[in-house]
Amino acid sequence: MNNELKTEQLIDAMSAAYSDPEVKKDQYMHQLLFDSAKQITHGHDHRVICVRLSKEISRFSLRNKMSLPQSLNHLYEIVGKEHTAYRGTIAATSIWWGR
Repeated sequence: MNNELKTEQLIDAMSAAYSDPEVKKDQYMHQLLFDSAKQITHGHDHRVICVRLSKEISRFSLRNKMSLPQSLNHLYEIVGKEHTAYRGTIAATSIWWGR
């Protein structure tokens, strides 16, 4: 899947989560989704944003007794794949450069 399609899919999932009434109750997550979408539309690397969203959705789950609204669960599936792939790229690069 090309980066443009991944970015479009990510923005769609973030928009759905942003509109979710359960997510709106958590001001931090609601603002994070807004800021992340803004960063993507301004050309920031979607992989870095996926790493941050993955971590913050996990924290949201902990704050809400391991419960996620369906919209955030769907977003987590998308960002989780990117997070894992990007983390592997970083690890391989570190080994390659001997750090």
